[in-house]
Amino acid sequence: MTLLKWPTKIVNSAPTASQLTQLLNSLSDVVMMLDEQHQIKMINQCWQDITGISIEQTQGKAFTDFLHPEDIPSWVQLLQNMRCDAKEVIWFRLISASGELRWCEMRLQSVEKNKLYPLSATLCDITPQVRNEQVRHASYRSLQSLVDRLPGMLYRARNNISWSMEYVSEGCEHVTGYTAQTLLNQPQVSLGAMIHAADAGYVWEQVQIALENQSTFSIQYRLTQANGNEIVVLDKGRGLYSESGMVLGVEGIIFQIAE
Repeated sequence: MTLLKWPTKIVNSAPTASQLTQLLNSLSDVVMMLDEQHQIKMINQCWQDITGISIEQTQGKAFTDFLHPEDIPSWVQLLQNMRCDAKEVIWFRLISASGELRWCEMRLQSVEKNKLYPLSATLCDITPQVRNEQVRHASYRSLQSLVDRLPGMLYRARNNISWSMEYVSEGCEHVTGYTAQTLLNQPQVSLGAMIHAADAGYVWEQVQIALENQSTFSIQYRLTQANGNEIVVLDKGRGLYSESGMVLGVEGIIFQIAE
């Protein structure tokens, strides 16, 4: 029977400088080192991939040379408040070789425990995420502008006798004479209080029937505006429900149809 002999000595071979450089250049995030003057002393290949600026053109330059001017004050303030044991995160815009702006997130910390400099930093390009967010915000602003221009009152209300508003569009002023801020922030001014007393019971009953059947409702009733004028409106809406079927509120739109 042959006995296997386990090795009695493990040979450790430290990575060479070339291997370390190859490792850094294989990363999909920028890795850099900054000295006390905040100049770039070391940076990997990903920097050139993101900015189009070569490593040779970058090393020895102040990091602020590549920042958007509006972001420099935030960068300076971060460095002024930096501590040896801190790990800071900052968002800023880089100016690429083509002039295109690249949004980045940087994580910054000291290399040595009890010494502030040099600083090590990892930098991630978040431009696609920021652009998507900007597109969503632009779409939302466009939709909100459209809603506010409508000569009707879009609303979301609680299912109570006052129809307390949780959301109301700017068109509410065209219908009721009250601003959205008034309807949302002043409990004594409610849709329920504006509905003609002779119609209030009918409106409540019709909405409750629709909620019970989980159907839409379309109701005409008289409404008293802020200036005392009485108008007839058309209220079209539906209920909001939880997954269990509980009524969470009511949403709809109200148009004036006659005085």
